[in-house]
Amino acid sequence: MATVRDLWHSGTALATLAILVTFVVAWPVGRLIADRFGRPRVATALFVAAVGVVMALTLTPNYPGPVDFTPPPPHFLHYIGDMGRVWAALTAPPTDPEQIANIALYVPVGLFGRFVWRSAIGAVAFGTALTVVIETCQYGIVGRDGSLTDIRNNAAGAILGALIGAVVTRRQARA
Repeated sequence: MATVRDLWHSGTALATLAILVTFVVAWPVGRLIADRFGRPRVATALFVAAVGVVMALTLTPNYPGPVDFTPPPPHFLHYIGDMGRVWAALTAPPTDPEQIANIALYVPVGLFGRFVWRSAIGAVAFGTALTVVIETCQYGIVGRDGSLTDIRNNAAGAILGALIGAVVTRRQARA
């Protein structure tokens, strides 16, 4: 059975704590941003929460256990100059449940970002920039490995969310 120390060492407790803090600060921070820039309060608070959850889940260490240690693949910065490899990573379809989860993780960022940025393009640009920054930062985080497939999948999730937001907005405007 895992002890509290084991959970903390694995990064699970740190991620859980970061998510809890995100939910505590999402409403006041979202309200502050919404009031300052004239955006809808609920959508802005949900956007802040979505970004916070993404950051909590992707920027906390993920220490491997003694039995599941496999060397991580090379960080994408190691092969960024090999355009063939970059193109292959960016154009391949998602192949496993983790990649589908990466898409789903960014759907709320694109969806609520659509209402905060007031455009689908702004939401997609923010979601894509967020994933590039996070995947680059993972270079120095234990147990994390930034990858172009993560960037591709996360950007796809932001696109999907922004498109859903655009459809909702268009339907509301017609009604």
